[in-house]
Amino acid sequence: MGQSEKGPLGIMQSIMNFFKFKKHLYMAPLCFLLLAGGIILVSVMLYDRFLNTEHEPVRMDLGATDYDFSGQTIVIDPGHGGKDPGATSISGVTEDQIVFAIAKTLEARLTSSGAEVILTRDRDTFASLDDRKVDGDLFISLHSDAMDDPSISGFTTYYTHPEQKGFAESINSALDQYSYFYNRGVGTMNYQVTWQLDYPAVLIELGYLSNEVDDMSLTEARYQSMMTEGIIEGIDDYLN
Repeated sequence: MGQSEKGPLGIMQSIMNFFKFKKHLYMAPLCFLLLAGGIILVSVMLYDRFLNTEHEPVRMDLGATDYDFSGQTIVIDPGHGGKDPGATSISGVTEDQIVFAIAKTLEARLTSSGAEVILTRDRDTFASLDDRKVDGDLFISLHSDAMDDPSISGFTTYYTHPEQKGFAESINSALDQYSYFYNRGVGTMNYQVTWQLDYPAVLIELGYLSNEVDDMSLTEARYQSMMTEGIIEGIDDYLN
């Protein structure tokens, strides 16, 4: 009598044995497919941002425009600091380091344009949320996020009070001209740093340090300058 055909349980056991004992047959092709898929995804994102004619091209004229912010007191709030480093990037750089570097570049550009600039922290030190309540004409809090899902990317501009919405929209729109990140838009959130102020105030999540492309860009000086220029243009658009 011939050997009987395998039933469903036998077939399932054969499949499980294959994946358990034959890894050498499928792991290399699987890794190749995952790598190729990642390369294709990044290529599509870059094409969509740089070459797709439906989008405005990313502006690269950094520092080419002169602004006049005389009489304006602008508060720059580099998030976290000191004992609170914030999120950590894939490359090991912390959020507080990234946003402080951008804040210092922003401070220099705004000061040269006639503004009085106040930093809520001027070195790697901790400042409480209450300490970040500073009088001024405009307030900008800088952050970068991290998520468990590494595919999430992009920048977002948040505000709390309705009278802060116009400033948030101006900042977000200008950032979109200089950043090749996905624009996640403008949103409302009861962050204390914006909630506790009664003048135009925004919190910008500049990107996601858990995303490889965002991480690589946010830790690079030229991209930091691009974001700085976008923020400055957003300030100018709002004031004028």
